[in-house]
Amino acid sequence: MNQLIKFIIERLSHFGEIPLCNGIASRAPHIGGFCFPLCYRCTFILIFFAICMVIFYRRQVRMPYMLIVICMIPMIVDGSLQTFFAVISTNLKRAITGGLFGIGLAAWMTRLFLYLDEDITSKMRSEKSG
Repeated sequence: MNQLIKFIIERLSHFGEIPLCNGIASRAPHIGGFCFPLCYRCTFILIFFAICMVIFYRRQVRMPYMLIVICMIPMIVDGSLQTFFAVISTNLKRAITGGLFGIGLAAWMTRLFLYLDEDITSKMRSEKSG
């Protein structure tokens, strides 16, 4: 059996006990005895991404690319320090850096979608007039 499939089955067999993303129960929110399926970082990436994606797209927010990168850098630095230098991070720091990354990711995706919308709309207008 493929190693990836074995890994996925192993993680799913512990659903509610450990997060699916990193497998470390102490790094995930708990309610009662149930462990969230995602760690703090991934949970906050997902929450902030979903909320900001809706807000940014509806209001057609075009965050400057430099600000997008600034939002994403803290998580990249924190995650890299943990991975490569065994620096321990707190769950609060994981949540904050994940939230910032979710905002940056939503801003980047919004810029992409707005660009594609404008491109498709302009092509449709040129076909109608031509």
